[in-house]
Amino acid sequence: MTTDGDGNSKQYKTTAVVPASITSIQNANWHGRIPIQLSIAPTSLSSPNKPRTIHRMVSRMTYLHIGLFDEIMYLYEYAPSSIMAGTRLGKQAVVVREEPPDSPPKQEQQDHESDINDKKRIKEDIERHQDEEITFQSNQTESSAPYNDNNKDQRSEQSTYLTSTNSSFPECWFEDEESGIPLRWQLFVGVLYDLMKGRLVVNNPGSPCNKFRNLPWKLRIHFTSYPTDQLLPLDIAVPPQQRVSENDESINTAKNNNASQQAQINTLIGRIYRNSLKQALFLQYGSSKVAMSITKNNHEKIWDAVLQTNYEAYHQVNTELQVGVMAQPINNKLSLTDDLTSTDEKYNKDLPQLVPVRVLLNDKPAIQKPTLPQKKAISECLKQRPTEILQDDAVMFVSPYTTLGDVLVSCLPDLFTIDDATDCHTHYSIQGVQPSLSTTIVDLWRSLCHPDHFLYVTVATQ
Repeated sequence: MTTDGDGNSKQYKTTAVVPASITSIQNANWHGRIPIQLSIAPTSLSSPNKPRTIHRMVSRMTYLHIGLFDEIMYLYEYAPSSIMAGTRLGKQAVVVREEPPDSPPKQEQQDHESDINDKKRIKEDIERHQDEEITFQSNQTESSAPYNDNNKDQRSEQSTYLTSTNSSFPECWFEDEESGIPLRWQLFVGVLYDLMKGRLVVNNPGSPCNKFRNLPWKLRIHFTSYPTDQLLPLDIAVPPQQRVSENDESINTAKNNNASQQAQINTLIGRIYRNSLKQALFLQYGSSKVAMSITKNNHEKIWDAVLQTNYEAYHQVNTELQVGVMAQPINNKLSLTDDLTSTDEKYNKDLPQLVPVRVLLNDKPAIQKPTLPQKKAISECLKQRPTEILQDDAVMFVSPYTTLGDVLVSCLPDLFTIDDATDCHTHYSIQGVQPSLSTTIVDLWRSLCHPDHFLYVTVATQ
């Protein structure tokens, strides 16, 4: 009820705000895309003609090496020919080995004749657009000298553990162009972007807020000098059925090679994803029973859904896995007249035993923080009758549930305080948004977790 300028009363009809369902928020996140501008690093460029800069919209829910696979293979054609032919560069290369010998073969400088043969073979391969790479064991002490191709006995010995890999995925890594920081390939694209954006916000506190000023996200791809001290090895082992000889003409097509290469990177990242999902399921249920009971068909369905960023297909399987995914958001307002004997059962039936949370601070390893969904039983909160009660039609506000602020104070007490205050030198984010620190961690987890069921909270500081 209000009055106009003449003193006449007017009554306006108010519309109640209906909270979005958990599945609708999940669906919106899965359809979120990040515009990426991709170029090849100058140190990885051998062609006199620089390839065009690539612009792509990439899902927040995928991984860089999967979402940008076609772009990787396109830019790989401009990499140094020594990489494509299998000459080792940098300190580490990808592992492809079967039953390694007791000691690595003696390495000597190639003579002039074999060098000519190598260059001829390289030229032929480039013309057919079939890149070749010989990969080595990552934990082996390595040298930059090439193998001697003249010694036939040595070549025979090498063939037992080195393979011609015209179908192997190239060892490559991405960096944020602005900061020069290598990007961890095992993290989702959305998590990597939120970390980068957070650094930009805290390092430019005086600049006006513009959520689009750092878009498109500029990335560089490298095919040399893999930073083993900062990134996990891109440990791709080619399955025996995919290993081929140079004389096998049945696979000498770019289409077959690409299919094999894509299968290799999908297998590697898929293994990381499934292990993470199993960890999250164990925390939710308090046992490995659910994780171990997932059928092979459902494993394939949920991974294919991640590869295709298909939320509908993912949701079909996820409803049987994620605890409370079909529940309504938690209401923190509890009636004073609630039956205290049934309140806990009413509110706890859809809660996980532990909420899978990972907190990432700058470029440090993730802090895995299994979190209790409640700080104490709801019935205990109602019995305590707190001194500060917000009443509205006999409803009192209590906070029995663990909040985002509780998690951050527990993980990073030097950066966050219990009064929900943060300074301009700290920026936190979940799925690109900055929810209130008083939001319950269960609601955030159900709505904003990634496909592996972990809630990723990114924190950036100066």
